[in-house]
Amino acid sequence: MERKECTLSIHMQNDAVKGRGYGTCAERLALKYAFDVLGMAAVTADTVIKNTRSQYVLGKVGFQYIGEKDGFKYYRCVQQAVY
Repeated sequence: MERKECTLSIHMQNDAVKGRGYGTCAERLALKYAFDVLGMAAVTADTVIKNTRSQYVLGKVGFQYIGEKDGFKYYRCVQQAVY
């Protein structure tokens, strides 16, 4: 809270609900809440390198790729980004 930064993590467990836009909607709502209600300045997220679907959604909702390490890709979204 002091740094006004948090981490977003969404996991779609059931394969039957994947590809229907639920993850995108959930990430947009979570970003809106983080920025508008909690007053965060930035939100970070990560995915395992092989999870291209999640990486696509992060980019779609405004996250920027910042690097990779130890099998993960890391992303960051700042308040000005469109979600």
